[in-house]
Amino acid sequence: MPILLPQRPNICSVCHQKAFGYNYDVVSCNACKMFFRRATTEKIDEHCKKDGKCFDGDDLWQTRPKCRACRYRKCLDLGMRHQQSTDSDTSSETSEPSSKRPVVVTVHKPIVTQVHIDSRLLQQITYLNQVRNEIYHVINVLEDPSFVDLVAREPQLGIYKRPDNNICWENTERRLKPWGSLGVLLVAEVIKTMDFYKELLLSDRVILLKSVAFKSHHLCIAYDSYAKKLGRVFAPTGGEMFPDVLFQIPKCKSIIMDLLTTPVKPLLDLKLTENEFLLLNMIVICNPGLGDLSPRGQRKIGNIQKECARLLFQICMRDDPIGGPVRYMNILAIDNSLNRQRHVTDQVVTTLRDCWAPGFFFSKVLTESYCPQLTEDKKQEILMKSK
Repeated sequence: MPILLPQRPNICSVCHQKAFGYNYDVVSCNACKMFFRRATTEKIDEHCKKDGKCFDGDDLWQTRPKCRACRYRKCLDLGMRHQQSTDSDTSSETSEPSSKRPVVVTVHKPIVTQVHIDSRLLQQITYLNQVRNEIYHVINVLEDPSFVDLVAREPQLGIYKRPDNNICWENTERRLKPWGSLGVLLVAEVIKTMDFYKELLLSDRVILLKSVAFKSHHLCIAYDSYAKKLGRVFAPTGGEMFPDVLFQIPKCKSIIMDLLTTPVKPLLDLKLTENEFLLLNMIVICNPGLGDLSPRGQRKIGNIQKECARLLFQICMRDDPIGGPVRYMNILAIDNSLNRQRHVTDQVVTTLRDCWAPGFFFSKVLTESYCPQLTEDKKQEILMKSK
């Protein structure tokens, strides 16, 4: 599922350090290339002093284990194959080639294993989340598009990277910076860069963005704060998502705290890893069960969800063969708390209008996200109250 990354691989399949291409038919760094060459030449016969899984963990990004046995085994498992050299400096017995003898050069096609495919998928979604996170820190646009507008217009990530610092939110009808609306817009624009999205019908694109951008946004901001070891959601800049005055109003504070703490709690309880979050987010986005999707759209979206679910289950089982299935189901259950955010968001808006600002503005993307089941007349009524 190519998305935005260039085709040249840059992560070593063995130790997860930086790589610059294929060595011995496998994407690997220079250190692992030299190690495999020496290990093959020396014919190492070592045994792991632990459990034989030194190179199976997610922490390879930070450290490279010293276990030669596990490192060599992983090289072989990934498909590394040593080709005998014919250079004069490595073989003293090599005779001079005959000028009359034809030279046949065999070019081996790199072996692409499921490990390579899974590794690339994780690289892609990691990259997209980094883009989202970086832009969310600076996004500052004054607009109110609907999801139909989002589908119809060109991608806006380049524009979102250049914030409009002249906006004074206190002087607008919104009265505060709409981190929620901006986050949903940003997630929608990130989804629009994915190749599978470009293959969907226009009607399927609208249904997809309207149904999943809100949930994905709440999962992402929950993980952002969780990764910073915070117990609830904060703005990407480190401040509050809402102005201080609202925390001085008891009823407003209560419902706002509910909104900000609910999505983080299951992540804390499970000690969710980054890869688990990334795969769960793709499972949330690629939901083939959305109402009114075309059969073609269901198949395309469903195939991606199956791959992400398979890899998530594989990671859970690898890290805990006994408790893996339960952990997998608990991770998927986080989706329930995301569904609850729609109802809580409705309560937040109602409370802010009752206790703070009767004409509190509510953007179209939030209206269409948290109440997709409402009739068009009801949606128009909500929008009119925002004006």
